[in-house]
Amino acid sequence: MINKTSLKFIAGFVAIIGVSLISLYVLQTYFSPERQAERRLAELERLYAEDTYGGQTPEETLQLFIDALKAGDIELASRYFIVDKQEEWNKNFKKIMENGFFDEMITDLEKAKIGKEDNESVLFTVANKDNEVTLQISLAVNPYNKLWKIYDM
Repeated sequence: MINKTSLKFIAGFVAIIGVSLISLYVLQTYFSPERQAERRLAELERLYAEDTYGGQTPEETLQLFIDALKAGDIELASRYFIVDKQEEWNKNFKKIMENGFFDEMITDLEKAKIGKEDNESVLFTVANKDNEVTLQISLAVNPYNKLWKIYDM
């Protein structure tokens, strides 16, 4: 015969098992690495779609970028990079400024010549007086809004 104490024990045990199973399901469904990657990808897609910085042409984007640097607005200048690299370049510009190379960087950027290009990407190059390439600037089209962004420099 089952007494009240045994029933309470069994009910508690079943409740613990039930809560454990529900917790495991929630953890696997919402906090799994795959789910986190899906959420990160969705967030990046949203950020790229909402990004309004850039020009209709690669030349326009490069000029907007240089103009922002000339104005000393490194926050704006970093916005012309792809979303993934904006924070990194904001920090890089601060270091360049602190080290006294900011004006030199702008002078070099103004010498950029368009090089290799296709419908979705363009490579600008900067050469020194010996015609050696010292800097490459890669731009690509943001597929979500068709604006040109700096991919790498």
